[in-house]
Amino acid sequence: MEEESKVTLELSKDEFKKLQRLLEIQDQEEKAQEQKEEENKNVNFVQLYRANMPEVRWLMSNHGFASSLLFFILEHMDNRNALACSYEVFVDYFGKSRMTVYRAVKLLQENGFVDVLKMGTSNVYIVNSDLAWTDANSKKRFAKYDGKILVSKKENKDFEYRSQFDRFKTLREREGLK
Repeated sequence: MEEESKVTLELSKDEFKKLQRLLEIQDQEEKAQEQKEEENKNVNFVQLYRANMPEVRWLMSNHGFASSLLFFILEHMDNRNALACSYEVFVDYFGKSRMTVYRAVKLLQENGFVDVLKMGTSNVYIVNSDLAWTDANSKKRFAKYDGKILVSKKENKDFEYRSQFDRFKTLREREGLK
């Protein structure tokens, strides 16, 4: 076992006060950093952005099932805005036909609420990060993929080339939403 060596310092009263003050400042900075990190956490939380509330109201007023489906996806998405599942999950949960689910998903996709990537016989539903978000804002740039989701480039050839969520603008203009 190593012996601790002790250092003895002689400080004037002023030097001692300065040292105390430096330690207090360091402690305050550490506490401020911890508080900032805690504020960045959004555990079990979904943020909805006000800027796109007109689109959500339009969806809820005009397309009840599609809005229920969107909120189901919001409820179950991971902290990168993605949910991977088959249509059967929606068919079983809502008791609707595959065609009804298909039409609702298509409506959500065409109007910029979600994007859909193929993953074999399942889909990955990616919620527009300008609509809702579940992680720290500093991580928003990582919204598209999480390491737990693998998608085939062959099945999703056009994804990286299309302007993902510009469809909100089209919906806003078409429906005169403010």
